[in-house]
Amino acid sequence: MKKLFFFFFVLLFGCAPTVKLVPLEDGLTVDKEKLTAIYKDKDVQILVKTHAWEYSPSDLPYYVLPIYLEVKNLSTRSLYIERQGVHLIDDANRQYNPIPPGDVSSMLGSNVRFSLGISYYSSPYWFGYYPYYPYYPPSYPDIVNNAFLFGTVEPGAILKGFVYFQKPTNYQKRVILRVEYRIDNETKKVSFPFEVQK
Repeated sequence: MKKLFFFFFVLLFGCAPTVKLVPLEDGLTVDKEKLTAIYKDKDVQILVKTHAWEYSPSDLPYYVLPIYLEVKNLSTRSLYIERQGVHLIDDANRQYNPIPPGDVSSMLGSNVRFSLGISYYSSPYWFGYYPYYPYYPPSYPDIVNNAFLFGTVEPGAILKGFVYFQKPTNYQKRVILRVEYRIDNETKKVSFPFEVQK
C-alpha cells in the first residue's frame, strides 16, 4: 500500500520540471558552477553535489531528486552514517526522508503488464489463433548500483553514491540537507543549505 501511494504521488507531482539546488556557503567550501558543497574537519570530509545524475534513466530528476553524497573518513576510527540521519528540510519545515533505491526503481518500472496467452483473430482473409507476449517494463539497475549505501565507513575509506528524495514543492526557496554521522559514540551534524531555483 505504501509503495502504491508513493507511485501515485510521483505520477501527480513528480513529473514537474526539475528544480536546481544552488549551494550556499555558510561555512562550507562551495563551487556554485559545479553545484558542489564540501564540509571538512579532522575526522571527515563530506561532499554534496546536486544535478550530478548522468545515468539511466536520464530523466530521473523529473520524478525524484537525486543528490550525490560522498563521505570520506579521515580518522583512524570507524565512522557510521545511517539512513535516518540524512534528510532534507525546506523553508516551511517540511522534512523529506531518503527514498530507498529499490522503491525508486520499482516505481519507474510500474507499468501495465500483460500475460502470455492466446487470442482469437479473424478477418475476411484469415482466421485462427495467435499468441501474444508479455510486456516487460524497463528496469533501471543504475538507480540501485549508484545509490549511497548507508553503514560503516572504515578509516581512510570513501563511501559515495546517490540519495533519492521527493522533490521540494514549487513554493520553496531554500532547503537544507542535514547529514548526521557517528564516531566514537559521538553524533555530529552537518547542514548543507541550498537555494531552490526553478
